[in-house]
Amino acid sequence: MTRLWFVARLGVAAGVMIGPRLAHAQIVNVQGALAKPPDTDKITGRVGTKLEWRTGNNPLFDIGGAGSIVVRRGHLLGLALARGEYGTSGGLTLTKKSFEHVRARIELDDRWRWEVFAQHEYDQFRRLSLRALAGTGPAFQLVHTKVIDVLAGASYLYEYERLDTRPGTTDAGLRTTAHRGSGYVTGHEDIGGGAAIIETVYVQPRLDDPADIRLLGELSLRSKLSSRIALENSFNIAYDRTPPDGIRRTDTQLQVAIAFEL
Repeated sequence: MTRLWFVARLGVAAGVMIGPRLAHAQIVNVQGALAKPPDTDKITGRVGTKLEWRTGNNPLFDIGGAGSIVVRRGHLLGLALARGEYGTSGGLTLTKKSFEHVRARIELDDRWRWEVFAQHEYDQFRRLSLRALAGTGPAFQLVHTKVIDVLAGASYLYEYERLDTRPGTTDAGLRTTAHRGSGYVTGHEDIGGGAAIIETVYVQPRLDDPADIRLLGELSLRSKLSSRIALENSFNIAYDRTPPDGIRRTDTQLQVAIAFEL
């Protein structure tokens, strides 16, 4: 099993998810923060930030940041993650969003785990005034070696969404609840030289309407620049079958980021 296995898997997932339009989707990948958790009782963390400020002919103010903490205590693994971004240009808001996620993973034996999680999200440009969810379910360690880790999980989640009141939309202010299944496969492979490949694929169908489905595939290359600094290049593609009015179904993102490991 090699890194080509990971790339091939993402290629299959991307082929399923690519649609004719660029847009916004709902799933946010949090598995990257747990790609290689500590094996002993320990607390680890990562923080990243960005700031761009321009004046003159092309004024722009854009600030954002992300942070995560992973805690290992015996058979319990905990994660807390938060992200936020705000940007303006010429008096117009370009981006305004926040995201928080907490998760506990309990090791039942060498292979089986049980997960419990909760999440909050706000995104002005995806028309999300509020998205809150909670869920729980099992996970199974498919592969665990010094080089490769592959974990698969399946959870039930309950979600609540409240949309904004944007003029001209047919669902302004709509509030909905839904019961969804959430399945994922995530893999981590050390490729030497302080570099690692991380891949995650998510599938989230609505239980009472399986055609209402959300998909996400993400591929990342994480490289250690020093003992405390890492460079991460990532590409993800996501799909939401039933987005809010005015929001497209498919979204792609290519990102380069620097993270500081605590």
